[in-house]
Amino acid sequence: MTEKDSEKFEKVQSRIEKKISPYIKVKIPMPEGVDKEAFLELENDPKFIESLKKKTKKWLTKKK
Repeated sequence: MTEKDSEKFEKVQSRIEKKISPYIKVKIPMPEGVDKEAFLELENDPKFIESLKKKTKKWLTKKK
């Protein structure tokens, strides 16, 4: 598979995933004074993701 084909596949896969289980991507700048590796590992940390989900729900219900 070429790089271009791989990119097309990822875009299609992302659209399918969003239809089945909607999600958003958010860029979070690294705070000053934190370990870079620890920060980058948060992307795959289930506890961190769950915490963000809870905060998101709280944010959305508070806005109403």
